[in-house]
Amino acid sequence: MRIIVSLLLRLYLVVLGSLIVYGCTITSEGVQQFEVPLEDILPPSRCVASYRQLNKPLRLKEAELSEQFGNAERLEIVDKWSKVSSVYADYGIPERPPKARISVTEISTKINAYGAYSNLRPSDLNERSYVKVGVHGTVIDDRLFFVQDKYLIIVRDLAGTPEPERRTMLINFGHALSDRLPRDITDISLVGYLPYENRVAASERLDKDDPLGFTIFKQGAVTAQYRIVEKPEKGKAPATAKTGHECKVFLVEAKDKAGSKAALKSARKEFDKQGKTEDLGFCEEGFTTTFNGSPAMIARREGVVFGCYGSFDEKEMKGLMSAIDRRVKPYVPPKVKEADPIEADEKKKKAGR
Repeated sequence: MRIIVSLLLRLYLVVLGSLIVYGCTITSEGVQQFEVPLEDILPPSRCVASYRQLNKPLRLKEAELSEQFGNAERLEIVDKWSKVSSVYADYGIPERPPKARISVTEISTKINAYGAYSNLRPSDLNERSYVKVGVHGTVIDDRLFFVQDKYLIIVRDLAGTPEPERRTMLINFGHALSDRLPRDITDISLVGYLPYENRVAASERLDKDDPLGFTIFKQGAVTAQYRIVEKPEKGKAPATAKTGHECKVFLVEAKDKAGSKAALKSARKEFDKQGKTEDLGFCEEGFTTTFNGSPAMIARREGVVFGCYGSFDEKEMKGLMSAIDRRVKPYVPPKVKEADPIEADEKKKKAGR
């Protein structure tokens, strides 16, 4: 036993040493490399086809940033989420007009970067516009926007490239950039609690405001839209999104379990003033009420307060809330200690003496 423990300890030290030698560090988010300078995220020449980097990475001025993002309104959204700085480089064939411009914008935190991206991304585009580049990516006309860790990246076509060549070029540059970022490609925790079933594509959003319009959840919330489209009956017109049931979900993360409990208590007090509330009967704690004239359910699990409201019926709403509850804290079955046959024999012998 001692030999096995000694070998495992040596193996751990070897792995830890190799991580340090190769410029890695272990954090609460797993094994990650050290920070990469912003300029080094931009890919070198010939990372995509034969395109060269036509200029060394440069800082973007405010007017250039507005042009890169597409309009001033988009830039205003990014500024609200604590933008730090941006660099860019043009790519193409030497002695020809540039083919693409790539910008990398550093945001203060991973959560803020997701907030900026989720508010830039329209939720009413064709599903083909939403691509798996980085954590999330969206192709909007001649631009690819994507987010990864604390970086918001834009790949922009400068040459009026026709489709489908343009889409292919944008996505290929996106993958080349994603590979140069050292962080894991993972969602922020609150988005990870959202069930996939019936979720409207690209409806997830990080908002700075209280989702219920009070001043209880001052840190804002993650919201998402859910939709169940009814199956058409024989002889009737096909169902559409307008004829289906819709529900909006919100999730807020408190500092700890006590914080979520206090927040839920405050929310219930506000709804008690407006009308009747009843105990939910599942989750760690929760209640049913009405919000904006629609049925609503609000609950908590651990340090997370979550809820939903809309035109889902009671069964559909309970199913959605239960699914979120299980994702916040998955059920772990209790360990059952199996009887040791040798120990049982010894007890029988002692009892027979």
